[in-house]
Amino acid sequence: MKTKIDYFDYDTLLQPTDWRFAAAVVGLCKYFDYFGIVYKVLYDVEEKPDNYIHGFDGIIYKSEDITEEKYLEFAENYFEKYMTHKNILNILESQEFSEEKIKLVNDLVKSKTVLKGLFDKIKFDGTNKDIFISTIEENRAEIIKNIFKNGNNLYKNYCNERLIFTEDNSTCRLRGYNVDKDRKTSNLGFCFSKESFESNDILEFDFIPFAFSNSDMRETYFVNNNFSVKSLTQTNYAFSNQLSSTENKDDKNKLMLVLQNSKDYISYDVEIISKSQDKAYYETFFVRLERLKKLRELSGKSLNFVKKINDDYWFNLEKEVYMRCLNNVLLDDVILMMLKFYFDDNAVKGYIKSRTDMLIDINVSWKGNDIMDEIKSAKSCGFLTSKKLIEMKSSNKINSYKQKIISALCAHDYDRAKEIILSLSAYVGMEFSFFYTFLENAEENKDLAFAFASALIEVSSKNN
Repeated sequence: MKTKIDYFDYDTLLQPTDWRFAAAVVGLCKYFDYFGIVYKVLYDVEEKPDNYIHGFDGIIYKSEDITEEKYLEFAENYFEKYMTHKNILNILESQEFSEEKIKLVNDLVKSKTVLKGLFDKIKFDGTNKDIFISTIEENRAEIIKNIFKNGNNLYKNYCNERLIFTEDNSTCRLRGYNVDKDRKTSNLGFCFSKESFESNDILEFDFIPFAFSNSDMRETYFVNNNFSVKSLTQTNYAFSNQLSSTENKDDKNKLMLVLQNSKDYISYDVEIISKSQDKAYYETFFVRLERLKKLRELSGKSLNFVKKINDDYWFNLEKEVYMRCLNNVLLDDVILMMLKFYFDDNAVKGYIKSRTDMLIDINVSWKGNDIMDEIKSAKSCGFLTSKKLIEMKSSNKINSYKQKIISALCAHDYDRAKEIILSLSAYVGMEFSFFYTFLENAEENKDLAFAFASALIEVSSKNN
């Protein structure tokens, strides 16, 4: 919440009452620190402003310290590697220019509409660098503003680019919160009355892009642990650094791996906001400490398995497990998918089996079922049954029974699964000790059937 105050020489208080204001606080702190502008943290001052909101920290500052000129300078520095004009100026520092450098300068000019407009009839040839340097310096503010506000991974990803550094807007500038005021807005309000629709927007929301992590990622994140300004700034700094140092993973997997290793700065339930360049809105999910501990327990477990399902979807086992862990969802459907993948052409059956067995153990631990001894028994029975079928020269029945059990489990037809397992028990002349627990409550103890089916695999007597 933004509040006008009369507090010594300061006139504004910004408190992180929801994630938007929290992100604005983090962005503003970076801005103030960059320029060395003095501001105060609410929790650090003994004498509080009269009209502050109890229960929230905040920053106290002078509104006059926020100017468009400084804002653009800060944006240019913070997102320096995306500032095309800076790249051009760096190249122009050379005394001699190869054909490759000349071409690079001209290509960079063509890559941005604002630069194309400024150099419409001028082409860099290696001898006219002074014209390029002076033109860029004279129009620097315009160039920065256009590059920043129109960058798909910059301001445009977070806010309506037409509202940059504006005030008194009728709707919030943030993506997903913004409404086109030229269209009908009656359906936004209660009983189709636009007068009943309330929205808030403040200039400080323009600092939200600086609060989110790693603009080189297609999906960026903000951790809203608004216990204090200190925790907000320190957590997001550490979070962003860890994301940067995590390589060779897609954005969601990066997030999961960072959360696994976040015990030094996240030790409580916390809200995480994400913004993808592919979506015109923000998403939020709540990470509970209990699930975060479960996620950290997965650290070191090898869950590497990726399979193309169709052109639009790749099944990523690690990602599926991590997301279910955070969302408190069991792995039943993932286990069944892995069991079905076993029968695919060119499937590395031993690799799939080892991953499936690991998933079953994780699933049982998440459920809190005290059946690990029975799980081991089911795996042993599956192995011995496979070995017996090979000795009976009926190895073709291993996959047949395995498929039947999996099909019954996929259909949630537990009576059929019981019949198939009993039939197999009779066929090989073996008693399955785990079966009695499965018989008592098949749905609750379906992991026993998962473990037994996974263990049905063509083995030789040497593999015992």
